[in-house]
Amino acid sequence: MKTKITTFNCENLFGRYKFLDVPWKEKQAGYENFLKISEVVALQQGRSGKIKPKAIAHEQRINTGNAILEAGPDILAVQEVENISTLRIFNHIYLKDYFDRILLVDGNDARGIDVGFLVRKGFKCDLLDFRSHADEAIGGGFLPKSSRLDTANLAKAIFSRDCLEVDVQLNGTVFTFLVNHFKAQDGKPSSKVKRKNQSQRVRELAKAAKDSNKFPIVLGDLNIDTQQTDYDNSLNDLYGSPVLTDPFQNTPDLWTHFYSSKKEVSRLDYILIDKTLANKVQGTEIFRAGLTKKCTQFTGPRLNSMKNNDLEASDHCPTSIMLNT
Repeated sequence: MKTKITTFNCENLFGRYKFLDVPWKEKQAGYENFLKISEVVALQQGRSGKIKPKAIAHEQRINTGNAILEAGPDILAVQEVENISTLRIFNHIYLKDYFDRILLVDGNDARGIDVGFLVRKGFKCDLLDFRSHADEAIGGGFLPKSSRLDTANLAKAIFSRDCLEVDVQLNGTVFTFLVNHFKAQDGKPSSKVKRKNQSQRVRELAKAAKDSNKFPIVLGDLNIDTQQTDYDNSLNDLYGSPVLTDPFQNTPDLWTHFYSSKKEVSRLDYILIDKTLANKVQGTEIFRAGLTKKCTQFTGPRLNSMKNNDLEASDHCPTSIMLNT
């Protein structure tokens, strides 16, 4: 059986709470209705934090959904999603309930961006177990405080968001998916150290899965390109894992992200698999048709839903492998 496994950073997929569109004086008509999440939002470019008007946000999130539908994954890992309610609403409105099994555990990012895991409707597999590693502290043990607004506390966490670990049984074989969103590059030495700690811990988790007769698959936004000129070696522990390999390593034109302010492309999104699965990879794919037309590095056609707008699905590309399972 061929299984398509995809990772996609959805770029700030937050819920649109009803009170943004309902006047305060009308809350008495239905307090619960006033507070609920009814839609999803898109943010203005430049990380200003401003929310785009509802109609424009809707158009943009149509493109986000279409990028996923065009990629057509059986199993999808996502990053930058606010919470499971937002992910469920997005799946219902923009993906027409394409997925029927959805996992997400709130992680460490004070902005509320989390990682999630979804399985296509009708895809035959069993979700056996899942584990969060958000509370793990650097050096062992757990975080001293529960607060995610305490920056000193968060500095002690291994994972910037979480490493969501999911055991999935396919045709009698158990695969362990390790969904990640590593620390972003910000020019500070601490970000390199953070990614290095994350790389080391994921390496340990992949080895533990292998030792338990499961096949580890690491996927997500690892937030640095191992081929960039100023690569800082922060992923070396993960790439030096005795159990993992990169099925994209011989892929030409290997990039998955467009950085609009510098008009640069790079590879931030990864899928690393158990070495024994290497001969079962039937293909790889980077779906770029949801990128803004400002990304001139990609000359192919954009999504049909982008014909009358240039509202990018995300600044990342759905990145996939086709695996014979």
